[in-house]
Amino acid sequence: MSSTATDYKPTQVRDRLVDVFRKRKGEATTADLIALSGLPKSQVDAELPAVSDEYGARLRVTESGEILYSFPDGMRSRYRGFIPGLKRFWKTFKKGFITAATTVFKVWIVVMLVGYFVLFVTLILLALLASIAISMSGKGEDRSDRGGGGGLGGLYLAGRLVDTFIRIWFYSELFKSPEDRYRRNQGRYERKKDKRPLHKAIFSFVFGDGDQNADWETVEKKAVVAFLQSNKGIMTILDFMAITGLSPSDAEKHINRYLLEFEGEPMVSEAGTIYYFFPSLLRRKDKVDRTWGGSVPMKRLAAFSSNPARMNRWFAGLNGFNLILGGYFLHGALTVPTENVRLLVAAIERATIAHRAINLSTNGLIAGFDFFYAFVNAFFQRFVSGDPAVLLGIGLGVVPLVFSAFFYGIPALRKARMDRANEGVKVENLRRIAYRVVADHPEAVRPEALGLQAATLDAARPKDTRVPERVLVELAAAAGGEPAADGSFGFAELARTQSEAKSARVAVKDSDFDLGATVFDSHS
Repeated sequence: MSSTATDYKPTQVRDRLVDVFRKRKGEATTADLIALSGLPKSQVDAELPAVSDEYGARLRVTESGEILYSFPDGMRSRYRGFIPGLKRFWKTFKKGFITAATTVFKVWIVVMLVGYFVLFVTLILLALLASIAISMSGKGEDRSDRGGGGGLGGLYLAGRLVDTFIRIWFYSELFKSPEDRYRRNQGRYERKKDKRPLHKAIFSFVFGDGDQNADWETVEKKAVVAFLQSNKGIMTILDFMAITGLSPSDAEKHINRYLLEFEGEPMVSEAGTIYYFFPSLLRRKDKVDRTWGGSVPMKRLAAFSSNPARMNRWFAGLNGFNLILGGYFLHGALTVPTENVRLLVAAIERATIAHRAINLSTNGLIAGFDFFYAFVNAFFQRFVSGDPAVLLGIGLGVVPLVFSAFFYGIPALRKARMDRANEGVKVENLRRIAYRVVADHPEAVRPEALGLQAATLDAARPKDTRVPERVLVELAAAAGGEPAADGSFGFAELARTQSEAKSARVAVKDSDFDLGATVFDSHS
């Protein structure tokens, strides 16, 4: 440890101060720290904000007006030691893992959703073509045999419907005017410009679009600094709470970070109230008022997805189609006898006896519901040896079923979690409104008045109508507020604090922080 006051190692000074606090059971004044550590006052003053932030100090004022630094939660570091280190490692690991997994999952989820949909539609079309071919081959046979064709007749009818729709579309396109085609193409062009990539749209449906308030730390700091620069560098804990939306206990810990980062210091008024002074923020060239006209920024509510609702319905519909077909193939793999599949293979290979296959269908050996599965099974027999029932049951049954369950389940769970998080944001925003109202009118605040103000802003309107009263009760318990007979709350202590801070601002002279004329210019 150096003997000079300015040349020292900050880590050693902080460790010495922590030792003193531990010996003093977490409470000491600046004088105690100097006396018990033997450190110069300049070093204690310089490193005490860092210790306060790391260990979560709370400030108390004695009757003599001296600030007492208190650590009611014990001297447990938030940044050093095994547990904080493990938390940092886990945070870094989780961030990297999520980034890598997200990239892989984006590709996988699009392949699964779109790939299985295309595969199922292709198999359906192949089955339709096979049904039509078998039906057409039996034209010269007894039509009564083919008329009750179960699965074949049903699929043949579906094929005729598809053919009809194609003809209707062709003739409707043929007789459209050039103006109609131009308007349609122009509309498609405009929609295409605003269209998101498919993988991003699908990922937005499943996982959302990230944290809506990811930049909140920066927004909050700008708001606090703007308030300080517009209020002579002086802030009370209530002013701080009105910007951050933190509870009283959390705000007392959180403000230590600002004291450390922006070279602030706690001050005690003549009446014994604490306020915070940040003189270094007053030495600025730009004098613009950035306090948003007395308002404060609010956190934004998370949205389920940035996709249009119609697009999300399409994704849900595609997944529902895959879910139904997956269940169908799993059912077929478990219930359709192999003999029925062999009969269908014979019907396809020997089209001249198609009427026989249809008769068998009528007798229930190839039921209409099972025909599609039997056809796909027969189709895959050309590529694999033996019965592909297990392959179909897993590949076309279990896998799409599990994926579809996740595709529905993850957004459902995310929606429930998002709703809970949004309620927390609403409570936090309501605190900002409530604290601002208390700061402006501390003599009497009614919960109903807070509810009416919150009703004008969806982001500050919790579902629980009792939240405004709970916020006032919480503040009253921390700041000595008193309930009145008419249901309002009075905050005499906070009124005195706000008044003391106002007087302190009057005493601050702007001229003391003027930059003055330039006395040296490196470009000269």
